[in-house]
Amino acid sequence: MNSRNRRPSRTVAVAALACFLGFPEPGAAVDVKLWPLFRYASSGAQDELHWTALGPFVEFTRTAETRDLYVRPLLHLHQQRGATPGDRADILYPLAASRWDPDHESFRFLLFTYRRTPEPGTAHAPGAPPPPAEWPSRFTLFPFIFYRQSPERGVRLSVLPFYFDLDDILGYDRVTAVMFPAYLRLEEPRVVRRFYAFPFVSTVGGPDGRGVRIFPFYGRKEIIGQERSEYVLWPFHLRTARLVPGYGWEYRRINFPFFAAIDGAGRESRAYGIIAYTHTIDTRRGTEATGAPWPLVVRERRLGETEYRVWRVFPFYGRSDVGGVSSRFYLWPAYRRKTQDVDDFHYRRDDVGMVVWRRQSVSNETSGHRERLLTVLGVLRRDQEDGRSFGQTPALADSLLPKNRGVLTLWAPIYGLFRWETQPDGSEDWNALWGLVARENGHLLGPVHFDLGPPAGTDGGRTHGG
Repeated sequence: MNSRNRRPSRTVAVAALACFLGFPEPGAAVDVKLWPLFRYASSGAQDELHWTALGPFVEFTRTAETRDLYVRPLLHLHQQRGATPGDRADILYPLAASRWDPDHESFRFLLFTYRRTPEPGTAHAPGAPPPPAEWPSRFTLFPFIFYRQSPERGVRLSVLPFYFDLDDILGYDRVTAVMFPAYLRLEEPRVVRRFYAFPFVSTVGGPDGRGVRIFPFYGRKEIIGQERSEYVLWPFHLRTARLVPGYGWEYRRINFPFFAAIDGAGRESRAYGIIAYTHTIDTRRGTEATGAPWPLVVRERRLGETEYRVWRVFPFYGRSDVGGVSSRFYLWPAYRRKTQDVDDFHYRRDDVGMVVWRRQSVSNETSGHRERLLTVLGVLRRDQEDGRSFGQTPALADSLLPKNRGVLTLWAPIYGLFRWETQPDGSEDWNALWGLVARENGHLLGPVHFDLGPPAGTDGGRTHGG
């Protein structure tokens, strides 16, 4: 009984010993497979290496310029050498990620980010953008902690809600806060806004700013030459005027919830019951639109035309044909379709149940580039690009995010029971049950395979398979 149990282990040991003792000298191509423990493949003279351990969980690939290590789903390390060196890491994607380039370092963990760039004046590669002029070192735990360091400007630390002082953020030149929402200051070109007990009491100042607001009772604001507004008991009575470059002043009136109007600057709009009935004539876009009620039932047509290019009765039916882009939906989200035909570019996408089934195609007649994609939620992902095909089944996260690099490299191989790929030479490769049975380079491989090739430049070799 014991001798019988020892026979399989002896067979494996003898096979492994024969494999390693029989390895040819450096420069030979080697391919050894003992499923599911490991797979080792080397191209010899081309300096390419690929090995895996424990099926899809551990994988390493080396080429002349790249190195990739996968410990799925925990880690992916990528190294790029050559003319554009750089390193990249994904940790339990999308939990954390880091990047190292000659002129850039960054790390992200959820909302925590750290970034470092070269100091001002640092030389950069020809044709590449110069390094930023300030704050080469940054640390952010959005939206609570912001750290900036610069040789010229020193150190600036902001910790919300206690104190905040930062330049060029959220569209403002500078944002300052003390015990937010007790005090907030927003700076724009020639305009300064100050809030006390945000958002209830505020003032507008600066060379071009005027105004005061006690929300929601009364407020007025003016930015000279740009806009002015006033309200009483917001949102019941509002008046605004805004200068639209090239068209003049546009005036808005709102008496909520009965009536609203827009006049001037190439637009005229009326709304009754706010959304019960709307009618807009826009000479800037050359369109006339009606909604009753908006946005559920909408029609739009070109000025002077009788045919409507937009017709929507949500959620039953919708049609839109604008600027070369055509879309349809029926019983949304049961089915929707979107197409685009502009010059030599052609695009089509069909969706059933929004994410349950998707078919997408993209082609460019000038470049000859073509892509096709088919996904079935949880079941299938099939991607075709310029004659090459990639995919797998089942497809969990990758059927939702079929182009996401992190999902495709760290998660999809774990649950892909059957995967396929077309090689550049047109050969069809596939593997089942994480490599138990596979077809590679036109050969069918079983769970055990030995290919001990000769040194580069010679003929012959020793192959054993099972």
